[in-house]
Amino acid sequence: MSSNPALVWIAFLRARVEDERSLAQAAGAGGWWEPTGPGIAVDGRITARILTGAGVQTDHDVAMHVAAHQPHRVLADLDAKERLLDLCERQGGRLAPALLDVVVAFAEPFQDHPDHPENSREES
Repeated sequence: MSSNPALVWIAFLRARVEDERSLAQAAGAGGWWEPTGPGIAVDGRITARILTGAGVQTDHDVAMHVAAHQPHRVLADLDAKERLLDLCERQGGRLAPALLDVVVAFAEPFQDHPDHPENSREES
């Protein structure tokens, strides 16, 4: 692995983007999700129930949250992150501190991933 901290962060975030892209592409299959009560409807069929154990309204709220993460929206978000990573890689790891801060911020949701750069630092 590179000793350049910026390249470490870029590589980590790129790998997480690819992980999420694979999941979103597999989930998408060209359909559109729509919440119907405590489940998700695809092509008029409820294909998944969202049960939280916290009651019907909470289950519906969870279903709305899941439905808001349409695969095409997730893929568009991942495309934007890839453009950011491409820009960073073209800088050869010589990033302005503010741009590195952006990459690190985008990596924050993956802090529990075993390859997260801050987890590696703690083990050193």
